[in-house]
Amino acid sequence: MTHDVKACATAPAPQLLYVGEFPPSNHHGGAILLKRLLDRHPVNCLTVIASKPGMMASSGLDILRCRHIVFPVLRVSASRWARRLNSIPNLLILALVALRAMLLMRRRRAAAVISIIQGRYYLPAAFAGWITGTPHIAVVHDNFISGILAASRFSTLLRYLTRRVLRSAAHIYAVSPEMQRLVFDECGMRSEIQLPSTTVPTSQPSCDPPLDSRDGPVLLFAGTVGYTVKDCLDLLVELIVSGKLNEYGLPKANLHLCTPLTEAEILTFGWNRPGIANQGWVSQSELPTALASADILFLPYSFLPIARGAVETAFPSKIADYLASGKPIIVFGPRYSSLVRYAREQSFAEIVDEFSPSALARAIRKMTFSRADRQRLAATGRHVLCTNHDIERQRHHFYLTIEQVHRANSEEKNQPKPGAAPSAASTTNDAGTR
Repeated sequence: MTHDVKACATAPAPQLLYVGEFPPSNHHGGAILLKRLLDRHPVNCLTVIASKPGMMASSGLDILRCRHIVFPVLRVSASRWARRLNSIPNLLILALVALRAMLLMRRRRAAAVISIIQGRYYLPAAFAGWITGTPHIAVVHDNFISGILAASRFSTLLRYLTRRVLRSAAHIYAVSPEMQRLVFDECGMRSEIQLPSTTVPTSQPSCDPPLDSRDGPVLLFAGTVGYTVKDCLDLLVELIVSGKLNEYGLPKANLHLCTPLTEAEILTFGWNRPGIANQGWVSQSELPTALASADILFLPYSFLPIARGAVETAFPSKIADYLASGKPIIVFGPRYSSLVRYAREQSFAEIVDEFSPSALARAIRKMTFSRADRQRLAATGRHVLCTNHDIERQRHHFYLTIEQVHRANSEEKNQPKPGAAPSAASTTNDAGTR
């Protein structure tokens, strides 16, 4: 077994199994992280088990080129009794996921099974690993406690099962120091921080926006729009369309959205305004070009109390891509968020930690007119990218970890059980010693 996938021609790559609702793809944080870590794994050495809704959402978004096994999921009905009836076949589907995973683990002699602690598929993944003695590598990317509590009727059971899953895992990755602490507080388990990562560009892109442009600076946000960012985007949209930026020497500004929002959703949000352009979701191959077209990158985290549990521990995957662009970044979020803490510690962005249009306007003005600040942030961002978000370095360490847990698991299996009779070889060796 080897951690260097490029050496597969001379040494066999590890057989890996990934189990999760969403396959590794360019869809959301955890899926993007696993997509990039496994991107160079040999096709015949990797199998993905995912749900049909997850595959449909990830369709066309740089899915890994390997075998995908897809299971259906019954939709949750608004009717109370229909939800109860649907839960029975959905539980049976989870049992089928576990059974299929066990068969694959035994047939392929999998070195490890990988899952993200999100949704429900991590439960059959951990169970199949336990039954077959296959090491389970768990990735905690989003706030799993919030997701469990949202399950209401089964929250107590799910919380108990999740603790058991993490306590039995061979290795745990956490997406931020705050998530690392949450895992330890909830389960008493230590984990390794695995920050979002991407390919480091060979050269540093230019960070100077076209200040002489009549249209003003272009701000860009890339990602999904949920409760952890929408209030911040609402404020930025209002700041742009209200003309308030004119008070700060910016008669005009534009916001480009690289999101999967539909035109109907844009209309519902009230974002169909002059200066706001929704460019649609872009693939990983297109993202660097989209980011390069902007003058300032907007990186928000919600100030809403309802989102506090998520923004305290989760971590936006887009941060690696933002840093790789070399563009000035405005981090807009509360002081307690993992994002603001990290940005303040690493000094790679202009930070706005109060929900104030005036404070945000001052930051936009500074990033537009201060060339020295843009250059300083670009240089610091390049250093942070190379130190903390280099996918090549993380991938190398990821395969080392797989090798270590596989070796430890093999050694444990080969150890004689307590009270077992010594083998003929060990008896001969003992006699020879005496």
